[in-house]
Amino acid sequence: MTVNSTSFVHRVCLLIWSALGAMGFLANAAATPVCKAPANLIPNPGFEHGPAAVGGNPDHWYFESWSGTGVGTWDSTTAHQGRRSVRIDAGNPDDANWLQSVIAPVNTPVFLSGWIRSHQVKRVDPSSPGATISSLGRWDQPPPTLGTTPWHQVGMTFISDTSPLLIAPRLGFWGGLATGTAWYDDLSLVPRLADTPHPRWKILVLIYPQTDFSFTDAKGINRHVTGQTSPAELDETEAQAKLFVEKDIPALSSGNMLPSVTVRRASQPLRSLSRVLDGWWPAQGDVTMDLDPSFDSVIVIWEPRVRDQATGESLWIGAAAGLTPDRGLGQTYVTMSVEYAGVNGHRNVYKHEWGHSILSYFQALQVTSMPSVNNHAEPGQYVNCRGKPPYVWEDETNAAPIPNSIYSNSAGFTHDYYSGSVALASDPDRCLGIGPAAWAWGGPATHSGSQPVFTVLKRIEAIVDQVDGFKNAGMLDHRSARALSGELLASRAALSWWHSPNLARTGLKIFIKHVQALVKGRHMNAEAGELLQESANSALACANQGLSTPREEKPSRMLAK
Repeated sequence: MTVNSTSFVHRVCLLIWSALGAMGFLANAAATPVCKAPANLIPNPGFEHGPAAVGGNPDHWYFESWSGTGVGTWDSTTAHQGRRSVRIDAGNPDDANWLQSVIAPVNTPVFLSGWIRSHQVKRVDPSSPGATISSLGRWDQPPPTLGTTPWHQVGMTFISDTSPLLIAPRLGFWGGLATGTAWYDDLSLVPRLADTPHPRWKILVLIYPQTDFSFTDAKGINRHVTGQTSPAELDETEAQAKLFVEKDIPALSSGNMLPSVTVRRASQPLRSLSRVLDGWWPAQGDVTMDLDPSFDSVIVIWEPRVRDQATGESLWIGAAAGLTPDRGLGQTYVTMSVEYAGVNGHRNVYKHEWGHSILSYFQALQVTSMPSVNNHAEPGQYVNCRGKPPYVWEDETNAAPIPNSIYSNSAGFTHDYYSGSVALASDPDRCLGIGPAAWAWGGPATHSGSQPVFTVLKRIEAIVDQVDGFKNAGMLDHRSARALSGELLASRAALSWWHSPNLARTGLKIFIKHVQALVKGRHMNAEAGELLQESANSALACANQGLSTPREEKPSRMLAK
């Protein structure tokens, strides 16, 4: 239920005031949080400043064209914000860019982003990103911008290994020339930070119910095959995918990750597949038009059970139950055949394949202990770093759970590397995997650079989302979740509507006490309680610094559930 009623919040605030004399406030100690977003490292990022003379360049920027035919314009007729932008026109194939040298921290994850508008941008070479924003000297690039598009934001994370960085709004790339017109505005380069509450990953489950594919098999026979998943199996697959995201991931990660899930069923058959091993699979290039860069992770589910249209022969053209490429710091990508993604997979294929993707991502981000965990493990290779019993090396199912087995949600090998508590048997005291400190860095798309959560108000909103995630994961009952959200709403309203930091701080302290009581009474998972207290203490510390959002800001939509 959406709650934006002043009367509801006012009632909760009155309850807070009445509790002032009845409670003591002993919040858990927390590290000093970041309460203000890091400054943009790019001078004149919106191209607003510079000489007024016709043909001049914006301050700090200059233009280059590889072909010598591209034209760079400081444009005062269109902008994403403000009055100006920069434009690149390439009538001939080119790699042209506006360029600035920017001082940046070294060996640090940084996020480079900006806004692009395009008109008839075409790639000359298959690898061209069209219009892009890049750091010269690197192969990293955000998702491509091609054709004619309105203003839209693009961005990418990379590890800065040199300083200064050459930041370039760009049309074309090395070996990837392009033509057309593109505008660029409001660039940003900021260091990424780990903070609480942990950013929630956004996961897209992309289901292809139909396959319609032509290929030549190993015997040289040309085949045209089609296949279609039944509606009942599609419904079951969608249900299993949601259970994996909302139940399994929070449990496996000990509550450190509370992702959101969006399921989309493709309206067109899957007509393009890539050869791998002895079969086929939907590589990223086969589904480019359906990928959405706003998601941290994409799980593609497809139908490999097909029939040859000429012979009537039934075939299975897949290569494996699931395949996951290493995508570095980019959007993680997992593929699964539909018969393993539904009831027959028992969600273990999800756990294994998504585990591949997050291990490779956090390893590329360089925020996990080394060596990286290999989830193609063998019995006896890993143990729990906190001395818990040896792993049972069996593949459990939902119908027949086995404590401490490979895929157990509460303990075992998969749980421990999702939670950062696995160790090599040869070094049993050194914790490996993805622990709280790693999850706090966020995902490829959702993190401190793209969606900063630093001010008191943003932190409170994120904790409401956190409470909702614990409720969905079964770590917190509905009644307690609603009460906790109401307390947070009251603190939010105290800052935004009544401009009372004291009342907001009181509300956060009451929230912390309430969480402690729920954990003590075993109404809340203990690990979830620790995370909520950590998040609330960070918000409280920022409130004590007086760094709240300006008075004119109104509350964002918040949910009490």
